[in-house]
Amino acid sequence: MLGREFESEEQAETCYQQYARKAGFGIRRDNIRRNVNGNITGRTWVCSREGFRAAKYLQKRSRQREPRPLTRSGCQAQFRIILNSERKRWSCNYFQAVHNHNLTPPQLVHHLRSHRTVTDPELVMATSLQRVGVTPLQIHEFMVDRSGGYNRVGYNRVDVQNKLASNRRRHLKESDAETCLSYLEGKKSSDPSFFYDITVTSSNRLGDLFWCDGRSCADYALFGDVIAFDATYKTNAYRKPFVVILGINHHRRSIVFGFALLSDETEHTYTWLLETFLTAMNNKQPKAVITDGDKAMRNAIIKAFPQASHRLCCWHLARNAQTNVTSTEFTKDFRRFMLNAYSEEEFETKWKLMVEKHQVGQFEWVRKMYDERQMWAEAFLRGKFFGSMRSTQRSEGMNAFLNHYVNRRLRLIDFVKQMDRLMDRQREGEGKDNFDNCEGSHVLITHLKMYERQAAVTYTRAMFRLVRDELEKEGLLMAIIGGRDVMSTTYFVRHFGVSGNEVKVVITKPTNTVCCCCKLFETNGIPCSHTFVVLKAENITEIPRSIILSRWTKDAKIMDHSSLETCSTIAHYMTEEARVGLIFSSCRTLLRYAASSVGAYNVAITNIHNLTLRLEAMCQKDKSVAEPVRRSDNVVQDPDIVLTKGSLKRPKLGQQQQRKCSRCGVPGHNVRKCKHNTRQNQPFEDSCSQYNDIFSGSNVLRQHGLDRTLSSHVPSQHPHSRATKMSVAYPNTHCGVPLGSLSDSWLEHIPTTTDSDTSIPTLNTSTSTGRFNSIATSFCGPTNYGDIRKR
Repeated sequence: MLGREFESEEQAETCYQQYARKAGFGIRRDNIRRNVNGNITGRTWVCSREGFRAAKYLQKRSRQREPRPLTRSGCQAQFRIILNSERKRWSCNYFQAVHNHNLTPPQLVHHLRSHRTVTDPELVMATSLQRVGVTPLQIHEFMVDRSGGYNRVGYNRVDVQNKLASNRRRHLKESDAETCLSYLEGKKSSDPSFFYDITVTSSNRLGDLFWCDGRSCADYALFGDVIAFDATYKTNAYRKPFVVILGINHHRRSIVFGFALLSDETEHTYTWLLETFLTAMNNKQPKAVITDGDKAMRNAIIKAFPQASHRLCCWHLARNAQTNVTSTEFTKDFRRFMLNAYSEEEFETKWKLMVEKHQVGQFEWVRKMYDERQMWAEAFLRGKFFGSMRSTQRSEGMNAFLNHYVNRRLRLIDFVKQMDRLMDRQREGEGKDNFDNCEGSHVLITHLKMYERQAAVTYTRAMFRLVRDELEKEGLLMAIIGGRDVMSTTYFVRHFGVSGNEVKVVITKPTNTVCCCCKLFETNGIPCSHTFVVLKAENITEIPRSIILSRWTKDAKIMDHSSLETCSTIAHYMTEEARVGLIFSSCRTLLRYAASSVGAYNVAITNIHNLTLRLEAMCQKDKSVAEPVRRSDNVVQDPDIVLTKGSLKRPKLGQQQQRKCSRCGVPGHNVRKCKHNTRQNQPFEDSCSQYNDIFSGSNVLRQHGLDRTLSSHVPSQHPHSRATKMSVAYPNTHCGVPLGSLSDSWLEHIPTTTDSDTSIPTLNTSTSTGRFNSIATSFCGPTNYGDIRKR
């Protein structure tokens, strides 16, 4: 190594690192020498065990964690280079290959810190995997599988986690909140219809945040008649309640209209959210709103959407009934009661019978629920369009869907980007539905082929199934004329062979407008079976346009796919991670052919090397990266951590059971305090003898006279001392390393020397006496593998 020349400092470091890996030790940078101009003229690398740990860290008593093992042993091995200013080359002027410690076996070298590195391409791939919800542990396992083993991957799980965290901090130009707002500003510059708004607290911290893109605004213009929203928790690092405002599209699929992160769940905050939402949607009021019944949310809806029909979630009502009323039979009857479409008169009668049957009239919650019956009972909500939505189940389903993208440690900028991925996946599902509507045709199975054929052409597949169900019900019904005049005809429809329960249907002849008292069309937007009976009786061969709701048809949403692909797919989706994934997938065929023969391998290696040099030169020219959009306002600080309301807790019924001991089964204590603990009966002398036997053959303690110090500081009374635990846990090991299984044959092939006289550093007894942990940790490695094997 002495006198060897290198073209650059990086080349010298790579050479010494490769040598250290083969020899079995770690390295680190030490001294650096500069000239008067500040240019580097010399560099020194040393062994990772160079020097000693400072005494102030050894004498620290206010520890909350176990101190790290002592790895510094004063090793003098080092590698030094200097710069020849005339030749512009680096040369080695000092090299010390002698170590005063045992070298690491080849099968364990990959655990040394200096030999664990996550390369830039691997970091880009790991970042892409993390963005789709893959954990650092799974990312590491994927890299291990791709590399062919843990010893070949070059790093461990913690390295991946730390590298991802440092990479995220590097991309945060300002605070987390300001970086997130800059990202939203960038999206707004590329999408003129993009909208976002914030509130700032008195301490200049981010309060509330709402955002939606242009496509969400266009979707709301078509399907914004019904919306549902609910707050969910544990989605971000600031514990902000996350609200997704969504609706239902023509495929009966949930569609997102906007996202919001709130500072609290008060009426004032919800009012701000809904008013901001209306501003983004050009002040178009929804016809119906479905929520979980939160009082603050309800009051905000009354203020912001005064003309909308507000419906309480039937699932939350049943949940509250189960929580507040202990009678399970009442809960079951109440659930069935909510799903029945009674008339208003039948509702009052059935309600009184149910309350008297279960004797729950004295409960305040039952009376409160009755007072709010116009917000959940079908008798009072019939005829108001809710798009077949009865609960916030779609919001709950969206919250479950979010768990694949978010977690409670996610920062604002990462959270917003994850929502972009969620929108991409949701819109991909909608595109698949559009494709399915164009491919193939339905199999006609009903007896009304003319109506079914028209429905198959008009409605989307999801809505066609509902209309077909009504067509099948028509075969069990019969219609009787109740009256006829110049403009309309009245029919009474009932089940064939069953008297009573007649349904009144009125059809207006000039426009073929059908009005049924079941109000299925007004509530869900599809024609009912009673309507098809009357159409057949009137000899009308097609479904009138007056009873076909345009929002459920295939033509409800006409889009320019070419412009969408140009503006969205190319401009927004081709990120660095996307390009890496595309290149990686494109190289699979290349890998197969390149490894098929030696000639193909040589050609592939040569061309890959040349292409790498060309791309490296291109990257040097394109080094200037555009800065993110910066806001001219005052920098907004990161938000405070929010205390959310949380979900309703079930009352604990009955007496709480006391935990029992897992050994004797008696309550009142655990296994560590159990009187039948067999470990207390084990003689302490046996434990100490086992511990001393482990170190009896080691010349570490004998050389420095530490066997006396060790025995004098081993506890002699407490049966659960550290010495007892170590002797029991490792009866045949030395500091966790199995004895008699190591080989020193690998040392013969390493071109280095080890000074056996200085294999163990001189220990300062003034700082180590009385410190059993430091002594045991300092000498966790034996001096001679052969001595251990013989012993």
